[in-house]
Amino acid sequence: MGLAAAAFRYSTTARGQPTSRNVSFLFMQRILAIGGGGFLMEDGPSPIDRYLLGLAERDKPRVCFISTPSGDLPEHLEKFYQAYPTALCTPSHLSFFRKPSQHAAPLDGFEEHVLSQDIIFVGGGNTKSALAVWREWGLNRVLEKALGADIILSGMSAGAMCWFQQGLTDSFWGPEYRPLTCLGFLSGGCGVHYNDDPKRRRALHSAMEASAIKPSIAIDDYAAALYCGGQVERVVSWRNGATAYRVSLEGGRAKEVAYASEQIATEKANP
Repeated sequence: MGLAAAAFRYSTTARGQPTSRNVSFLFMQRILAIGGGGFLMEDGPSPIDRYLLGLAERDKPRVCFISTPSGDLPEHLEKFYQAYPTALCTPSHLSFFRKPSQHAAPLDGFEEHVLSQDIIFVGGGNTKSALAVWREWGLNRVLEKALGADIILSGMSAGAMCWFQQGLTDSFWGPEYRPLTCLGFLSGGCGVHYNDDPKRRRALHSAMEASAIKPSIAIDDYAAALYCGGQVERVVSWRNGATAYRVSLEGGRAKEVAYASEQIATEKANP
């Protein structure tokens, strides 16, 4: 049973009332899904990276970057260490495609390393390929343990979609966006970079109306959704107009409703 289903099943009594013990456990489970932006897309430090560090509520939190979706591109690793310096946190990375380097988690003991972290961050790239690698190595099971251990799971683009039951992705390298079965830690589907390409909105609506994807959250660039206990606690943004949308079927047609977003930074004026 995936965590999304388990959360529904075990968070209520037989009469449908929440139990304090289970609600306490479930509400420790936090996932930050970033539609686009952060250190992989922006030049220099981003407000969302500092926001993520603040969620750990401790000095120098341990942060592990999982860059599998990009094939562990060295450029992505370099950007991670620039955005998460040792002055602010204890950074490390988990790489399946590159030889061990400084701060890399050992592959023969990666479960222990992952479960010792405060924050896990998954980068962008090919969601389908990343999921296949994780399942081969057993990382999917380790990440499920991490969520239950109050470790914050997070990520941008592919690293946001991966936590849901489904994601709308171009990982098939075809001309269209298609639904993909993901880890299932969060119920429903997820679309990212929602305000970047009008095709994404049309594809999500069409897939939903064809019953190919579940009710979803669609997240703009420069916006993120924080989930606690499997539910959206808040949406934050750091660019004017950026937000996330709840997309569902109504009368057989896709309908989207914008979440109220909390600004975590003042947008810089154009020079």
